[in-house]
Amino acid sequence: MRLPSFCFITLFFLSTSNVWTSVSAAPKLKKLKGPLARGSINNRSIISSSAASSSLSSATSLGSEISGSLWRTAGRRTGSLYCTVGIGFHLQIHTDGKVNGSHEASHLSILEIFAVSQGIVGIRGVFSNLFLAMSKKGKLHATPKFTDDCKFMERYQENSYNTYASATYRTEKTGRRWYVALNKRGKAKKGSSPRVKPQHISTHFLPRIKHTEPPELSFTVTVPEKKKTPQVPVKPKPIKPPAKKNSSPVRYRLKFRFG
Repeated sequence: MRLPSFCFITLFFLSTSNVWTSVSAAPKLKKLKGPLARGSINNRSIISSSAASSSLSSATSLGSEISGSLWRTAGRRTGSLYCTVGIGFHLQIHTDGKVNGSHEASHLSILEIFAVSQGIVGIRGVFSNLFLAMSKKGKLHATPKFTDDCKFMERYQENSYNTYASATYRTEKTGRRWYVALNKRGKAKKGSSPRVKPQHISTHFLPRIKHTEPPELSFTVTVPEKKKTPQVPVKPKPIKPPAKKNSSPVRYRLKFRFG
């Protein structure tokens, strides 16, 4: 009887020792998994941050290297700029670099306004493929390459008109900005002139943008054609002659008279 009890006791101790070893080994496995998981998360964050920094650097390099053949197309608007001064003029850019206004809209007055940065835009003539610019003396002209002279600050006024001031040049003493303006004859004014003010209508332009409407979604329904039955020629009905009246013989009674 002692041998079975001894065997039972040894088996009990062996089973309890296995349980304790498994319990003590469990935290060690968790500790080993923790740094690996953290390492993977850190690696992912490092990869995402490096990708974001590379995209930002590429965007800044593209913004700094804007030229006539490479410039941003975000916020691009196509239309004309109408000024109500005088009889009303459309700002137009000629192929020879001349800038003036025309009463009637033409292919030279079709302009493309595109965003360069927040509040700063560029203006390009669609037909002439030249950019509107302002020189150091405040004279308006057009150039084939996009430079700092072609950057203008677009501001929305209270009378629903826009003003375009040079983002590069201004009066050094007073800090007054130089605006794009037209006179009563449609000629371009110098932005450095003290008469060119944002309160005057010569600097107010109304963008007439052509909005392209999305195509309407439509569908067509095809109705199955009915089978055409062969038409049988209808025989004309015979015309019946009018019915003749029955002519019955008239009978006369003889009358006899006597005397």
